[in-house]
Amino acid sequence: MELEFPCPHYILYEPLNDTETIKFVERYKEKFRDRIEVEEIDACILYSSDMFSQRFSSWISEIPKQTGNLRIMIVWHAEFLTSACQQMLRRQLEQRSFRNRVWFHVENPSGIQSAIVSRCITKRMPTIIKTPEYTKE
Repeated sequence: MELEFPCPHYILYEPLNDTETIKFVERYKEKFRDRIEVEEIDACILYSSDMFSQRFSSWISEIPKQTGNLRIMIVWHAEFLTSACQQMLRRQLEQRSFRNRVWFHVENPSGIQSAIVSRCITKRMPTIIKTPEYTKE
């Protein structure tokens, strides 16, 4: 997968897994380590709308550590975000996207509001299916 810079907002869709998404994120962080600042948040952790809004607002209003750096927030398991959190994110994507990007990792894209999907590029990550090997003992 081609690694572009500056990156757009992404929806990283990997059904039933996150291993390939983790590899993609690590490659991106390594390749552009001197030009990006990455923050990660897991939506599986129960956040109230207020708590998530505060954390996201403080992140988006921070000044980059180095002038000119692009800031990326990766929201793991984004389909677990509440509707209120997604509404807040949608508004922020419209207003404050110049030096900030949001990547949404999803295993089930139907949980993301279409208003967010329309503002992102969806990347379908490769699906790796491993079958267990059985040994006769």
